[in-house]
Amino acid sequence: MSAHLALQSGNADPVDVRRIDVKSLIPHREPFLLVDALGAYLPGESLDAVKAVSRAEPWFQGHFPDFPVMPGVLVTEALAQTCAMFMALEARRAASPPDPDDIYILLRTEVRNTRPVFPGTLLQLRVDVDERLGEFVHFKVLASQGGKSCVRGRLTVGKASKSKLEQ
Repeated sequence: MSAHLALQSGNADPVDVRRIDVKSLIPHREPFLLVDALGAYLPGESLDAVKAVSRAEPWFQGHFPDFPVMPGVLVTEALAQTCAMFMALEARRAASPPDPDDIYILLRTEVRNTRPVFPGTLLQLRVDVDERLGEFVHFKVLASQGGKSCVRGRLTVGKASKSKLEQ
């Protein structure tokens, strides 16, 4: 089943979106694209994604050279990007043509860093819809490695017009 057809599925089963290029969903690019691949997508409910944390990542040069740790704010950003990808998948599922002027932005952060993220880690990212308020979505988020929580909490992401933000 193609990824496009899978998005049209009306059942409550997870949809495999692994073949969808994450770059087709959000405008972020390297070195600030912090999601490598998508996993299961449960329409209307959740999205799983992964980030392979490599020692070659640019932030490890200074954070910290003798004890490399992925900055917690970047783990939170990876979760925010996953939320934005969920919203983009929802728009595709609703057959809404994308407006090139629209962008998904992080509006509110309530997260707790519970464990450091080291190079060589496969970071599992999970976002679950908690509440919808028009163009805004509150998500419960979890980043984990090896089944252990690294960052957990809530993020609020909204859709905005780039042209209005520039005013």
